Amino acid sequence: MAMAAVKLDAETTHERSPQAPSRFIPQLTRYFTVSVIALALDMGVFTALCAAHADAPIAGAVGYAFGMIGSYVLSSTFVFDVEHSRKSSPRRVLEFICSGLLGLILTTAVISVLTTDFALSPLAAKSAAVAVSFLVVFLMRRWIVFAPAPTNN
Repeated sequence: MAMAAVKLDAETTHERSPQAPSRFIPQLTRYFTVSVIALALDMGVFTALCAAHADAPIAGAVGYAFGMIGSYVLSSTFVFDVEHSRKSSPRRVLEFICSGLLGLILTTAVISVLTTDFALSPLAAKSAAVAVSFLVVFLMRRWIVFAPAPTNN
């Protein structure tokens, strides 16, 4: 995989504050790339289930779950600096799952409301759900799940 060669750059590794402005945009860009890959997996499952006449909110939830697995692997490898985490790997995985569950709840709720109450197509509803979930989950993962250990300055 071409992304396997990607490593956190020295500036990102040494600048460990999650609020550092110079770190935010590159990290958001990497997270966006990882999310696109995870979304492709998510949408593939979602589309296949919808084509099989599955209920749209359930298809959205199942697709999201598949995307979340891919997202964890890629996020912990290419986006966030887990070497300087203040948390154990099992705790980080648990928090990642919780943040993913929040995204899953948001995804399912948005799809359900938009398809039921606003008669949007499942694809249009899923698109809106992706935007909401992306922002909320990225911020939670940045400031909580993958928060670096405090520096001793």
